[in-house]
Formats: sequence, structure tokens, C-alpha cells
Amino acid sequence: MPQKSFETRARELASAFAAKDYERCSHLLPQLKVTLSQLNILVPRLSSDLELLAVARDILEIGALTAIFLRDDLLFSRYIAQLSPFYAMKDKIQPPSSNEKKVIALRLLLLLSKNDIAEFHTELETLEDEADKDVYIRYPVMLERWLMEGSYDKVWKATTQRSEVPAEEFAIFADILVDTIRSEIATCSEKAYPSLPLMNAKHLLFFTEDADLVEFIDQRGWSTKDGRIYFPQESTDPLESGLPMENIIENTLGYARELETIV
Repeated sequence: MPQKSFETRARELASAFAAKDYERCSHLLPQLKVTLSQLNILVPRLSSDLELLAVARDILEIGALTAIFLRDDLLFSRYIAQLSPFYAMKDKIQPPSSNEKKVIALRLLLLLSKNDIAEFHTELETLEDEADKDVYIRYPVMLERWLMEGSYDKVWKATTQRSEVPAEEFAIFADILVDTIRSEIATCSEKAYPSLPLMNAKHLLFFTEDADLVEFIDQRGWSTKDGRIYFPQESTDPLESGLPMENIIENTLGYARELETIV
């Protein structure tokens, strides 16, 4: 593909992405990546044309964001791997990226939604003090802190209320994070209580439909009788959950403020 045609296709990709035509983007991206490889700029080098590297970086960023909108986690991770050497050369490539921090923050959010806390912190260590300065990076860092504290109600609000989300791409992870929150609350509840009333558990786990709660109960292997959920009693040591008993109870009460009793 001649360079002029390549630049035309790159502009077409940018236009399709701006129009939120992600299917069109997914059609254009493989062709453009082949051309990037032919131009020897799919992997950046100091000897490469820096203006073309900026175009290549922008194409890969659109690819990463398109993968998010198409809910393709694996494809997103592949684009992140391809973007890493570009970001390592960010002081050389001009103009600077307008999407770098957003893409990195989405990578952090993906790790968080997968509960890959070790890799999350490894990635975070490379960002120095940007966790406090950048609005995008600050979002997953804030969520991780709340998850580690057990402040699941704050995570719920930050992931489900659009006014709390820094960009629409981040909202796509809401369902995954909600599942993570429910799993954590369920684990803490199993350690803290022998049983809970069904209606209390419904609010506690942020369910709005009874059918969804029933499905969740089946998945966890819980039993129900006379309007209560009974948890498997494999261990009676509350410290095995990683939180003192009083913290579990305090946090759980906070998630279900409207409940008068939960024991």
C-alpha cells in the first residue's frame, strides 16, 4: 500500500472511530497493521520516521480502544503489548499521545476486574506519581484501594453511576467489576455469618431481581430454608478471609444501610 493510501486509510480509521463505527474500525485495523509492518514501524526504532511513528501509535491506540468497545479483552491486551514500546519512546515521538493515560488506565482497570492485583501493582510502579495527578489513572487506583479496604459500596457507586466514571470506555468494565464485588462480599459474608435473610442478601449483593439472586446462590453452593441463606461452614476462623471479624461486620453493615438486622 503506497504511503499516501496508508495515510488516507489512517484518516478513514480515525473518522470511523470518531463516529463510533467500531465494526468499520475492526475491518480497517488489520490492513493498516500489515502496512505498519511493511513500513517497518510496527515496532518503533529511533531510526524510524518519528512522524510515521506517531501515526502508527495513534492507529494502535484506536485499535486498543476499539477492542474495549467490542468487549474483546484478549485483543485489547495484544494492542497494549504493541503500544508499550511506543510509550517507552514517548519523549521522542511527536506530537504526544492524547490517549496514552486513558489506555494505561484501562489496562489497570482490566487487571483489577480480573483480580490480578500483583500485575496491577507491577504496572502501577512504572507510573511514578501519575496515580495522583491524572484523572484516568486515579480512577482504577481509587477502586483498587476501596476493594482492598472492603469498601465495596464505594466501588459500586463509582462503577455504576455514570457521573463517577471518567470516560465511557471505563463504564464497559462495570459488569465485570460488579461480579468481583459480589464475589468479595459473598466470601466475607460466608466467613462472618452462618446465615442471612434472603431479602437482606439481595440488597447486600446489589441484586435487583430475585432470579439473579437465586442463580448466584446456586453458583456459590449455598442452601436456602425458610427465607434464609445458609453458608457452608468449612471454617470458623474469620481471620482466614484476610480481614478481622469486626471489619467484615462494619463493612457489610455499610453496604446494606437500609437493613435493620442481618443476623
